[in-house]
Amino acid sequence: MIKEIYEQLVSNKAEIEKQLQFLDDIRNLEIEKKVKEKWVKYSPKEATGKFIAIDGGEWVKDLRSGTLYVVDAEVIKAEGYKITKLDARGFIGVLKLKSGDAAKELVSLIMQLLELKLAYKYGNEADYILLDGSLSKKIGDREFKEKDSTLDDIDINNDKIYALEESNEALMHKYLIAENHVVISHLIEKYKDKLLWIAKNSRSTELFDENISDIALLDTLTSETGYTKPLEKSINGKNLLSLMATKKLDNMKYYSSYVRLSKGGRVLKIDMFTNDIEKIVDLLSTISIRGYPYPLLKVHTDVKITRQDRERIQQILNIKKITSEWWPNQLS
Repeated sequence: MIKEIYEQLVSNKAEIEKQLQFLDDIRNLEIEKKVKEKWVKYSPKEATGKFIAIDGGEWVKDLRSGTLYVVDAEVIKAEGYKITKLDARGFIGVLKLKSGDAAKELVSLIMQLLELKLAYKYGNEADYILLDGSLSKKIGDREFKEKDSTLDDIDINNDKIYALEESNEALMHKYLIAENHVVISHLIEKYKDKLLWIAKNSRSTELFDENISDIALLDTLTSETGYTKPLEKSINGKNLLSLMATKKLDNMKYYSSYVRLSKGGRVLKIDMFTNDIEKIVDLLSTISIRGYPYPLLKVHTDVKITRQDRERIQQILNIKKITSEWWPNQLS
């Protein structure tokens, strides 16, 4: 790093530290009042239920010959802390794309599709279906003026990902989005009251309308178990590419709530189609470890593609790892 950066750091240290402060004292008092108005303290009651939890993992490596990708997804069943693996799916392959950034988005869509298909296939095994993330992120925020019905009649019980049969990069991307929307519409139609999307992080500011995210404010200014009253939302059909999914989901109501399942634990965001938040808090707190649902923690650990996994894959495929520092021989 150049020395000028250190000079700036020393001269501007106080100002930078001030900007790094989460809240100043005056704003802290104002926002703390808003948080207290929204946060409902609640002591969870013991409850029992059967859950399935689904999560996926992904890895992308750009090579000169293409983009190597690995995706996997797993579904487990939980009764209390007793875990049973129900199924798992995965793909490994090479994408021949012009952009490495495009590859990462496509691979994320493939992983999400595996998760949604497993949730649909095994949703009848449990009282509740736990999925990592948020409903709005699964749908996406792009708007589609023209709808597409190419994949509306696919067999979603089939493990095949139809979009991967398309060789054109732009069409593959389009069909992956549409295929995700088709499957999620079937999932919601069949299991709406069972679905719980649980997010550890969220940038949403719709609850307090501050520059700092709602979840960060609640994490900082509360510590007790409790929740925020469910906020009613609706699915925007403009964000759906599939014509069939648009007809099924446009303007459908759902709810978002922030919860803390154990004292001092992290605040989580839940998207759901029920507003009986106390019942959900009771159920989830009973199967949580340090404030996070154990089934989701377990399935996340199973699907995570570790550094050892990545190294083993590269070794099997004879992909050489560059360890020496790049430097032209003529300049040595």
